Amino acid sequence: MEAQLIPCPFVYSKGKRCSGHVVKVEAFKADLEWTPDADGAWSLSIGSPRSHYHLFCSEKENHAGAVRPDALKFYWAELPEELRSRLIEARLIA
Repeated sequence: MEAQLIPCPFVYSKGKRCSGHVVKVEAFKADLEWTPDADGAWSLSIGSPRSHYHLFCSEKENHAGAVRPDALKFYWAELPEELRSRLIEARLIA
């Protein structure tokens, strides 16, 4: 199965959409927890980030300086729906 690319959500000031795709997501203030199971093996669980996300584009990294310094900074409700769905499906977000 070939991975589906998530389009970069950046839109230039003249209305043109960026032709790149999301290549990285950084989550800020996420809670990480390691706990042992009954056999003593440790496992990692990742809680939902309590702050924001930075997206990185295949064409222009984070589009910094284009319109604003944090052009690809989003809170959960602002993330593109396709990206939110994939993070949930991959169990990367609780």
